[in-house]
Amino acid sequence: MIKKSLILLIAVFVLPCILAQEYKLGIDLQESFQAGDPITFKVNIFDSQNNIINGEVKVEIEDPETGTVIEKTVNSGEAASVVIDNPRAGYWSISAIYQDMPVTKEFFEIKANQEVKFDIVGDELIIRNVGNKRYSNTIDIVIGESYTQQDIELDIGEETSFRLVAPDGTYSVKVTDGKTTLSQAGVQLTGISGNVIGILDPNRGEPGPITSGPRGDQTIYGSLRNNTIVWVFILVVVGAAILLAVERGYRRRI
Repeated sequence: MIKKSLILLIAVFVLPCILAQEYKLGIDLQESFQAGDPITFKVNIFDSQNNIINGEVKVEIEDPETGTVIEKTVNSGEAASVVIDNPRAGYWSISAIYQDMPVTKEFFEIKANQEVKFDIVGDELIIRNVGNKRYSNTIDIVIGESYTQQDIELDIGEETSFRLVAPDGTYSVKVTDGKTTLSQAGVQLTGISGNVIGILDPNRGEPGPITSGPRGDQTIYGSLRNNTIVWVFILVVVGAAILLAVERGYRRRI
């Protein structure tokens, strides 16, 4: 009777522990992924002889910084993938959960990607951050044969826009940041004053006629380097005048 009771106790308490420990989980995963690429992985369930056995495993992919969790059920031994929309750059975790076994967790990195998308709709230039980090860069804008630059600061998913202005006519427009380039011919533009060519922030209101420069809240960016020689000449003249004034003041002191 005692022997039977002992066997029963072993069956009830010890055997489940042995069975629970004879399986283990493993996650095959590369160390890093480019932003926008699917996260590919494989989860394996191994028996005590390290043979892969079949089974459904719950997988959780988590961004530890934001708490975002993506869940998926996969089959043991089969390749699987998850596409993450607009993933944050940095380290993420992947956890495998099978029955009552301890959770197995691995980490991987999503590389930073600074990228924008350019669009021209009518006379409006639209710039949208499609990367996974804050965009901070200077873009080049060519309207016809005129050229300017504009500093752009955009958070993830944010966009901004500018109105392209030039004397009435059709122009070829090119926008680039050195990585992404948009070239578009036949863009119909209208002027705001004289021969001014540039980009205008539409969020600050439509400007009236401009003669020598923008008024108050009518901010125009970059007078596109058509008058470089004139400005250089003016700077030289002003510099010479300053030097002459300094020299005269010095002679008077002597």
